[in-house]
Amino acid sequence: MTIERDFPRIINPTAEEAYWRDAYRSEPYYRSEFTYEDYSPAYRVGYTGPVRRNGEFESLEGELKNDFDRVRGRSRLRWEEAREATRAAWRRAKRNEHPH
Repeated sequence: MTIERDFPRIINPTAEEAYWRDAYRSEPYYRSEFTYEDYSPAYRVGYTGPVRRNGEFESLEGELKNDFDRVRGRSRLRWEEAREATRAAWRRAKRNEHPH
């Protein structure tokens, strides 16, 4: 039996940034012409998404794209390139694989 949590998830942004800074080059979507600074906004949208929004990635993708567009700063990624990084961070946060 699985018990759903109905309290907000807690995300440690410092730990998530450290994890993704170390892991991003090993991800299947990684492209060597992009740096961590390019991917970082996508990860941030992904790992904060489950805290800020209810639903699944696919049904919220339009809102997540808008979030990415708002926070991307100097990232050279377009949403089409950022989507999988955002999805990876979203999944990690939903599985609670992040340290608290």
